[in-house]
Amino acid sequence: MDNRIDECVNEIIVFLKKWGMWRDTAIMANGNRYVHTDDANKIYNGLSNVEVIYNVDPEEYTKGLVQINNEDGKAVWKSFSNPEHILDMVYVGPLYMLLRHGEYEVNPKDISDEVWEYIFENTDVLDEYLFDQYGCSSVEEFYFQTVEDKIENDDYTKWDPLVFDTWEDYQVFVNGESYEDFDEVCKPSNYERYGTYAEYIEDLEDTDNLTVADLVPLWDKMVRDAKESFIRKAREKKDEIINIWGIVPYVKDDFFAIFEKYGLWYEFGFGWSLTCYRI
Repeated sequence: MDNRIDECVNEIIVFLKKWGMWRDTAIMANGNRYVHTDDANKIYNGLSNVEVIYNVDPEEYTKGLVQINNEDGKAVWKSFSNPEHILDMVYVGPLYMLLRHGEYEVNPKDISDEVWEYIFENTDVLDEYLFDQYGCSSVEEFYFQTVEDKIENDDYTKWDPLVFDTWEDYQVFVNGESYEDFDEVCKPSNYERYGTYAEYIEDLEDTDNLTVADLVPLWDKMVRDAKESFIRKAREKKDEIINIWGIVPYVKDDFFAIFEKYGLWYEFGFGWSLTCYRI
């Protein structure tokens, strides 16, 4: 048993589980086969959903069809793996999509909270969801939205009989001349949104004094709520696969850095396999 290789296997599994890619994947090392299983009671080194099959021949899993002989129609199978079989991997699920097609395509319920936070910070996923939920995606936008809602909301008119003696006076103030705007005449006055006129005046004064900094605590809570809501809704769709753009280079670099850490370099065999050599 090569303990360093065993440590490498463990770190690869931890990485794949964290990123939601420990599915349809198997690792062959130290004469054993480490494979994903849906059985959470199968545990290896404290990691659930890992089944270990001992004393396997890696060649059984790394061989692939390379041609059909024209003469006799027989299939020719070949393994492109390192004959030493230090560490081999075969995969047909999310890891295949990442390494073969350059796409991070996974089941949301398999993504760890740590990775969700990375996704929110490094992609447009959260910004798009915030806009869908709140109509804005930053505290600055939220500030302008709040101010406009109080002062410049097009659903309400600023016509106020306690400020302007007549409708005509209001029109002259707004437009520089008096004319009949039937659309605005039909709108409710801004002050009618409040229980009392005093509440209306107080809110306008508060809005005049409002700053972006005042809204930061509320906005931070809205963002936390949006993150929790997004993750919850994503994980509720148990059979849905999502494809997240923009993070593939980071994920691949981190994955292959594991091999380098343990003094290994890799080569691809087939589109669904890779094999390792010592540096």
